[in-house]
Amino acid sequence: MRVLPVPVLLVVLANGVEAGTEVHPWVGFDFEYFGETYRINADDDTVTTTNDYGPTVGLSVFDLSRPERRFRLDADARLGNDTRRFRLDFDAKLQGARQGFEIQHQGMYRTFDENSEHLSSDYLQEYLRATYERHFGRARLRVRDRFSLTWYRDPSEYNLTSWTHEPGADLRLRVADLSDVRFGYRVGRRSVPDSTSLNYWRHTAEVGVGILVGWTTSLDVVSQLDRRIYEPGSARESSWENRADAALSFDAGDRTTMRLLHENEIVRFDRPDELYYDFDWFRTGFQVEVHQSRSVDLSLMPLYAFLSSGSATAEEYSETGIEFGLDWRAGSATWIHVSDEIGRREYESAQLAEVDLSGQDFLTALYSDYIYNRVTILVTSEIRRGVAANLFVNWEPENHRVSSHDTDTRIVSGGIQYRF
Repeated sequence: MRVLPVPVLLVVLANGVEAGTEVHPWVGFDFEYFGETYRINADDDTVTTTNDYGPTVGLSVFDLSRPERRFRLDADARLGNDTRRFRLDFDAKLQGARQGFEIQHQGMYRTFDENSEHLSSDYLQEYLRATYERHFGRARLRVRDRFSLTWYRDPSEYNLTSWTHEPGADLRLRVADLSDVRFGYRVGRRSVPDSTSLNYWRHTAEVGVGILVGWTTSLDVVSQLDRRIYEPGSARESSWENRADAALSFDAGDRTTMRLLHENEIVRFDRPDELYYDFDWFRTGFQVEVHQSRSVDLSLMPLYAFLSSGSATAEEYSETGIEFGLDWRAGSATWIHVSDEIGRREYESAQLAEVDLSGQDFLTALYSDYIYNRVTILVTSEIRRGVAANLFVNWEPENHRVSSHDTDTRIVSGGIQYRF
C-alpha cells in the first residue's frame, strides 16, 4: 500500500507558509477499545472485543489571527497494532460584512492487518461541505452542499460502498435582539452501486424557534420532518419521520439553573411490518443544576421515556431513570465531565415470555425487563505547555430479569499528544 502522499504533504505544508500562520508538528499515542458481552445460549458468554492502539504522528497548520479569514488543517497517521489510519481534515472560512463562504473536509483511510478478525475490509471515508451565507438586515440566508462517501476495498454484504449528496438551504430571521426563528429544507440522494435496493431519496424540512428573555430564561424548540423514499421493489420501506427537541432553561436563584428537556420521535412506514414498524418515542427530563463554584457544576435529572407501537406491541416499553452529572473545570487547562444514568426499562409484553418452566428462558423471551446503568466520562487536559491528553469512556451494563439477556458494553478511547 502506498503511504508516501501523507508524509510528502506534511513536508510541503511545513515550508513556505504565510506570516501569521502557525505550524505545529506533533507526536502522540492513542487507543480505541470496544468490548461487548452477551449470550447466545443459557450457559456461555460471547465476547466481542476491538482493541487498537499505537503511536501517532501529525501536523496542525492554522491561522486564526484574522476573524475575516481563517483556516485550519490537521493531518495525522497512526500505526496501530491492528489497523493503520491516515487522516486529513481541513476547514477554511472567508467572512465579509454581509456575506461569507466556508468549506470543510474530513477524510480518513483505514487498513486492517491480514490476520485481523474485523468484519470490515480496508475503507475510505470522505466528507465535504461547502457553505455560503448572506445577511439581509435581520435575516440570514445560508446555502449548503454536502457530499459523503464510504468506499470499501473488498465490499461484502455488510460493507457496501455508498455515497450521499445533500444540498439544502435555511433562513434565520431575528425577531428580537436575542431571539430568532429558523426555516430549512434539504434534499438528499443516497446511492449504493452494489445494492440498488438500498438507494433512496430524502426530503427534510426543519423549523426552529430560539427565545431569550433577559439573561436568565431561554426556550429553544426544533422540529424536523423527514421523508425517505426507497425505490420500488426495495427490501426497505419508505417512511415519514418527525423529530422534535425542546429545552426550557431558567435561573432559579441561589446559583441554581433548572431545565425542562424533551425529545420525541414519531415514525410511520408506508407498509409497516415486524421489521419496519410504526412507533412513537418520547423522553422527558427535569434537570436541576447547582453551580457549586466557578469551577464545579452538579446536576440531577429525573427522566421518563416510553415507546408505543400499534403495529409491534412486543416493542413497547416504558423507562424511568435518574441522571447524575458533574462538570469540573480545573483551571483553564482541564475539563472533566461525568454523567451516570440509572434506571429501569419495563416491556409491556415481557411477562408473557418469562413464565417458561423448562429453564430455557433465552429461547422463549424476546425481551425482558432490565435495570440499566449508562456511564459517560469525558476528560480533556493540557497537562503542561505542549502536552495534551483526552479520554472518553462509555459503559452500559444491563441486568435483565431473564439472565440470559444480560449485556455489558464498554467503549474507551483517548490519547496523549506532544506538540513541538
